Amino acid sequence: MKQANFTVTKTILNKSIQDCNAAMRDLLKESGVVDYDSMSAGDRVELKGFFSDGTETKISAYRANKRGDKRIWFSGLKNYASAGDVMALVVDNGKLVIKNITKGAIVFIFTSGILEGSSSCNIL
Repeated sequence: MKQANFTVTKTILNKSIQDCNAAMRDLLKESGVVDYDSMSAGDRVELKGFFSDGTETKISAYRANKRGDKRIWFSGLKNYASAGDVMALVVDNGKLVIKNITKGAIVFIFTSGILEGSSSCNIL
């Protein structure tokens, strides 16, 4: 599982405009998903992804029309992030997943030993 991080800004939330940073571009290229270097200004690739809760999202990877800036957009991001949050774009077995690292949940798994009368807690 590989990931690239990005920080959410007010502009990303309000205008749905986000530069695709070098780490995300490298991740997408190395994973065989999108190669921004082979795209021309105005080109767009629509992808399917998922937020960490399993909700599907549309991802748009594109080169801006005027200057050819490399951009990415995640539909519904404002429902999962606030300005200042650090997010991770993860490629897991070919599946694109967007996780909020700042607000990430700690998963507790409780096990109980019925015969021994004991219990334990593992944090993942």
